[in-house]
Amino acid sequence: MLSFAWRQRRGMLALMIASMGLAACKPGSLAWDQGQGARHGRYVGVGIYGPGDPWAKLAAAPHPADAAAASTTDDQAIIVVVDSDTGEVRACGDMSGYCIGMNPWKTALQPSQVAPVDLTGHAQRTGAATNSTDTAGQ
Repeated sequence: MLSFAWRQRRGMLALMIASMGLAACKPGSLAWDQGQGARHGRYVGVGIYGPGDPWAKLAAAPHPADAAAASTTDDQAIIVVVDSDTGEVRACGDMSGYCIGMNPWKTALQPSQVAPVDLTGHAQRTGAATNSTDTAGQ
């Protein structure tokens, strides 16, 4: 049985070899890059996350006039991307399309959308989270 440290080293080695192989590819030689030029796109996916309770309580989120239109309470996933040109990070609801973001270098978003955002209520801390923060200074 391999130790954890060895498995971690082996995984890092595999990642390095794969990275070197991709770096050797010529731009435009891949089928998905046809017609895109030297660059595929400027937005890079960070991840897809569950919205959690605070997302539905965003104070600045618009309340649609159309009753059939989705709002932040209807979002089932939050899609997080980073703009590779500016460094701006945005989190957007999958159903509402509402986005918040942060960018320490530029303020392109409305002040009410820049993190930290105002909430109409706060999430309840679990016992484990409360205990871990209470004992951190000891």
